[in-house]
Amino acid sequence: MNWFGSKPKTNVPSQTNLQAHRAKQIDSLKKNNLNPIESIPNTEYRVPCQCGGNNIILIISLPPQFPQDPPTVTVTPPVVHPWVDPTQKIVGCQNLNSFSMHSSLGQAVHSVVEEFKKNPPQIRSQPYGPSLGYPPVPPPNAQFSGFNPGGMTGGYPAPPTLPPSIPGGSHVSPVQESRLQADSSESTQNGGIPDINVAFPELKKKSLTELNCMLNEEEKILEMIQNLPDVAKLAEDREKLSNECINLARENLAKKPTILQMKQWVADKNSLFESMREEFESNQEQLMSESDKFQPTNIQTCLKVSLMESEEEAENIVGELMDKKMNIDEFIQRFTQTRMLCHTRRAKEEKLHQIIIHHGY
Repeated sequence: MNWFGSKPKTNVPSQTNLQAHRAKQIDSLKKNNLNPIESIPNTEYRVPCQCGGNNIILIISLPPQFPQDPPTVTVTPPVVHPWVDPTQKIVGCQNLNSFSMHSSLGQAVHSVVEEFKKNPPQIRSQPYGPSLGYPPVPPPNAQFSGFNPGGMTGGYPAPPTLPPSIPGGSHVSPVQESRLQADSSESTQNGGIPDINVAFPELKKKSLTELNCMLNEEEKILEMIQNLPDVAKLAEDREKLSNECINLARENLAKKPTILQMKQWVADKNSLFESMREEFESNQEQLMSESDKFQPTNIQTCLKVSLMESEEEAENIVGELMDKKMNIDEFIQRFTQTRMLCHTRRAKEEKLHQIIIHHGY
C-alpha cells in the first residue's frame, strides 16, 4: 500500500558486491535455524529464543556498511548476564567482537543463543525505562484480539492493551490528560514509541471490536496517519527539499553555457600546447644534432678525413704528371694548392688536438 503517494520503482538496480555479501550474511541466519523475523528490511532482524523458561528476543541491527562494519545485537526484555552490558547490548561474544567480512552472522548469533541456553540470563524486575529500552514492536501480522497483557503471545511480548472505552458522558480529567501528555513527551524524547492515546485521541472512545474492524479499513488508517503532525511535517520537509533540488538544478543548467565556453577554451589551449610541444621537440632534436656536429672531437675527425683526402689528391696529381697527362705549369699550380691545403688542415688538426687535451674534452 502506497501511503504517501509515491510511485513504485520499476527499475531494480543491480546488487553491488557489498549488498551481495549483506544478503549472504542475512541468509546465514536462516541456515542456522534461527527463524529470524524481519522488522526493518535489510536493517533489523529479531531472533526469538527460550532460555530457562523465559522468552527472550535478540534484536540484530545491521549498519549501512555491513558486513564491513560489525552488527549490533541487543536483548529484550532487559536481562542480567555476563555477556550483556547495562544498555542490553551483547559485548561478551567473541564472534561478534571480532566480526569481519569473512565471519558468519548466523554462527555469531547462534553462539549467543547457545550461551543463553547454557547459562540462562535472569529477567530484570525493573520497569522499562530510558536506560533499559522499550518492549519490542509486535510482528506485522499480529492482531489486537486475544492478547495476554503482560504475557507472551506466540513467543513475542504482547503489546500494551488499550484502556477500556469511556462512556459518552465521561471525560478525561485535566490531571489525567496532563499526565498522558507528559508520558508521551518523555517517551518521544527518549526515542521510544509515542503514546497511542495521545497521538490518536479518538481511539479512546472505541471498543475492542471497533478497533478490530478498523484493521481492515486501510483508508481510515491512512487518513489518521496523514493527519499526524509528524507526517504533515515530513510532507512539508519533502516538498521543501524537492524545491531546493529543483532550484539547484536550474542554477546548474544556467551555468551550462559558461561551462561549455570554458571547456572549449581549455580544448583550444590544449591543442595549442600540443602543437607547440611538437615544435619544441623537433627543434630540440635539431639542436642536439647540430650540437653533435660541432663537438671538438667530431671536428677533429672531419679534419683528419679532409687531410687524408687532400694528401691522396696530391699523390694523384703527381701520378698524372708521371703519366704525362699534364704539363709542368699545370702540375706546379695544382700541386702547390693541394699541398698548401694539406698543410693548413694539418695545422688546424694539431692545434685542435692541443685544445682538446688542454680543456679535457
